[in-house]
Amino acid sequence: GAERTLTESEHSVYPLHLEENWIIDGEKIVVRPTKPVDERRVQEHFYNLDKNDVVLRFFYQKTRFLQKEMSGVTQIDYKNDLTVIALVGEFGFGKVVGVGEYLMEPEKNLAEIAFSISKPYQRKGLGKILLYKLYEAAEENGIPGFVAYTAWDNRGMISLFKKLPGKLERNNTPDGMIELICRFDEKSEEQ
Repeated sequence: GAERTLTESEHSVYPLHLEENWIIDGEKIVVRPTKPVDERRVQEHFYNLDKNDVVLRFFYQKTRFLQKEMSGVTQIDYKNDLTVIALVGEFGFGKVVGVGEYLMEPEKNLAEIAFSISKPYQRKGLGKILLYKLYEAAEENGIPGFVAYTAWDNRGMISLFKKLPGKLERNNTPDGMIELICRFDEKSEEQ
């Protein structure tokens, strides 16, 4: 059931096959799932975000993401809760310039996703790379779709969602946001 024990998540196998190297503007970027050792770097990434980005990143998140942020990324199960990062710089001294994560919402049977990308690395296709990485993992783990909450004028997030395979649904939320839902496979209900 949903009650995963801590020991169970500690023994989850790191999904090495999700690691990938990209070259963006001549710079090598490593995209990979987080490891417990990344916690400080991920926090630094969030501290260094532009104020507006922080608002976009946190304001719309439901408290579960925030609670997770506060407790850190060390308890990772790589299935229902996955964070992928984009790293630049020397091995072992890399700086996180992008974070994408999904968190399973059992009551919706969808995983909520969120992204943040450092200013200098925005509009270079990094969001798309992180999204596809999350999608690849979600498919493997039997997650039937993604949900995201964003500002109605966040065209970047909306156009990213359109690139996902599956039916896109947009709903207005009571607090003036947009809920984006993409179900990868409409047949998943029957299983």
